[in-house]
Amino acid sequence: MKTRASRKPFIDPFDKLSDAAFEREVLEALERGTTKISLRVPNDLLVRTRDAAGRRGVPYQSLIKVLIDQGVRRLERAPVSPDRHRQRSSVRRARSRT
Repeated sequence: MKTRASRKPFIDPFDKLSDAAFEREVLEALERGTTKISLRVPNDLLVRTRDAAGRRGVPYQSLIKVLIDQGVRRLERAPVSPDRHRQRSSVRRARSRT
């Protein structure tokens, strides 16, 4: 379990965006087709997300959508090592057998 001291500091992905660019990004996320999902998140994460959305004057669910979109885009740009995926899968299978 990570302690507070060992956690990486939170970097706000919107710090570098102007207000106009931020609004554009949020509006684009809202205009796309949507699917309803249910997601469990730690209470403190939800509180921090709601606070961050409130400071920016946007609905917290809209902020979550933008953050997910940015995170997935970052993952899509990152190189993927097929060996790493296989290692994780084999570890899961080994754990499930015990």
